[in-house]
Amino acid sequence: MNNNKTLKLEVKLYDSVGFGYLYGLNQEIAEEDFEKIKPYMRYYRYIDFVDHMKITGIPKGWMCLEKDVSKVEEILNIKDTVESRRKRIIEKFKDPHKKQQIRDQVLDWIVLLYTKGGKQPKQDFSRLVVHGVKIYDPDNSFRDNRAVGKGKLFIYTPHTIWYIINNNSADSDSSLNNISMDEGGAIGYQLLYNPTLDRLIRIYTEENEYNGPNLLKY
Repeated sequence: MNNNKTLKLEVKLYDSVGFGYLYGLNQEIAEEDFEKIKPYMRYYRYIDFVDHMKITGIPKGWMCLEKDVSKVEEILNIKDTVESRRKRIIEKFKDPHKKQQIRDQVLDWIVLLYTKGGKQPKQDFSRLVVHGVKIYDPDNSFRDNRAVGKGKLFIYTPHTIWYIINNNSADSDSSLNNISMDEGGAIGYQLLYNPTLDRLIRIYTEENEYNGPNLLKY
């Protein structure tokens, strides 16, 4: 057990057609403690998911359903609960000024993670969308600005999360683009799914999913 970390449950996987969010512990615990929560946990494997193209995260390991999160937390006396983290964000977001400060700081962290550790393979935008499990559109920036070549998206695929920056405006430097689109191109960074990155993105985007015209028929 790593005593330097606070024990908590975190999202390990999202299954859009079956189980929904699945949660796992952020560290190993003593065997006797694990036996107490085992009735609410299940060891998932890749074959347990009906549509492998509609999951994102880590499709292997001991996890619990969202409805059982509070039971596991109570048994293990976890103080940093999923619900308490959600409420802290909601409370801070009540102040518009503080909300903007938090979102700006979180975006700085996200950008740093992608620019320092992300890959930029060439990819077709339509292919990403087809394999997208979730697509977050912060502030509807992509929906409202795609026509002028701007906007950002976070596209969750089965194993990775892409950060897409539309780069097709009149003053864009197209040489930076690695994502091909019918109307031009975009800058795309790719990182393997991990719970910390997922949480940062969900805070920044406020889980606002893309709700504009069909991305495949623009």
